[in-house]
Amino acid sequence: MSNAYLGEDIELYNVKLKEEFMGKYPEHTHNFYRRIFYYSSPLEELYGTDLYEFNLKQIGEVLKSMNPSSLASVKSGVSIIKAYIDWAIHRRSNNLNPLDMVDVEWERQYVDTTKKLLFTKAEIDDVITKCKNAQDSVIIALLFEGAGGKEVSELRNLRFRDVNFEEKSITLTNENGEQRLIKVEDQTLRLIKEAASQDEYFKRNGHISPNSRNVRETSKLIETGYLIKPAKTKVVHVEQVNTHVIYGRLSTISDEDMLNIPNFTVKNIQRSGMFWMAKQILERDGKFETKDQYFEICEKFGFNKIDNHGYETYKWFGMKNIINVETINQLFGESSLS
Repeated sequence: MSNAYLGEDIELYNVKLKEEFMGKYPEHTHNFYRRIFYYSSPLEELYGTDLYEFNLKQIGEVLKSMNPSSLASVKSGVSIIKAYIDWAIHRRSNNLNPLDMVDVEWERQYVDTTKKLLFTKAEIDDVITKCKNAQDSVIIALLFEGAGGKEVSELRNLRFRDVNFEEKSITLTNENGEQRLIKVEDQTLRLIKEAASQDEYFKRNGHISPNSRNVRETSKLIETGYLIKPAKTKVVHVEQVNTHVIYGRLSTISDEDMLNIPNFTVKNIQRSGMFWMAKQILERDGKFETKDQYFEICEKFGFNKIDNHGYETYKWFGMKNIINVETINQLFGESSLS
């Protein structure tokens, strides 16, 4: 669903009725419902009727206006609108909910396919091979494997000594000094070695114009004891790189003049890694639906735990609307179990 900001100054159509409906649900969920009503409000004004009276075509217009980037986002919108119409069905002229008859193909038409936010393992590997710098490749590989933390602290804090090549694991340290251990693939271990030994950084992924005057193709990298090294500039670096170095390097790689990969961001690379892990679990177990399976992903990608009546657990259930067998097959194809 689009992340465009919808201001509180937008007046909901038939606001008292909408508020009455939302009152049926816990307060922490109201923003999800209100968001849908923000999108429906202009169309309700246009047609001069409440959302509960909308036909299928008009509901489709509401969904389209959201610019949803995934089928899961469309399904979420459909679920809320359907619940609202069911609740107000006695007010509707024909006493029928048009969303009772829709299927996944009808929902799929409203996914904004121009926004590619997820990448397959093959696509990630292709980007990695096109990176001139192992210092860039290793960032992508580590994010895809589960490294993160607030302001990518687990990447910035990583030292070569934190890598156990025999066990194929790395110890990650977050912004609070908390540590966790994750397993990584052979390719990531290879890139870690290459990144650690790299001492010259190719600017703009090696795409410096030959006509550029007094512009060196490379910059000297400074040894700081951390795996991700800063380039030598007028600013002296003695500690780990700042967050903007990570974001900046990904931005350069994804630039339209470089590899031209829109939305190739920290979060989207990590989310792609979650889908890849889910696919592997699905192939291993023949299903993907249990709490323990989702917990594996939460553990690998460093999800925060919440207090659930005295014991700590992951807030995992919402993931089922995003990562499930259907969405795994959408990204990787229907052959996950073949």
